Amino acid sequence: MEARKMFSTDRYVTRGVNEVVPIELQRMLWSILEKRQVRGDQLDHLQIFELSAEWVDGEPLQKVLNRQEQPFHEEVIYVDHTENLAIGVTVWIIDSGEYSTALLAEEY
Repeated sequence: MEARKMFSTDRYVTRGVNEVVPIELQRMLWSILEKRQVRGDQLDHLQIFELSAEWVDGEPLQKVLNRQEQPFHEEVIYVDHTENLAIGVTVWIIDSGEYSTALLAEEY
């Protein structure tokens, strides 16, 4: 029997995330996890995404820092095609085994 891939079950998003993180950016966070699995990365059940912005040539880019504790991983991804930026937001995506939930750190 093949082991279940983390973050591949039903996905839920809290009201807080829906209020402060644009839907296209929410989709991108899930996509980052999917791509890491395809790459063969070992994922922790808790994924942390710190959202901020950086300006390049006068244009804002969404900066996404994805990190986890076990095994340690830290990666920065820049998104230049989002209209609404999420700045100063930390999103946790937690895999419970039965489902995955995206929530703001302060909603835990």
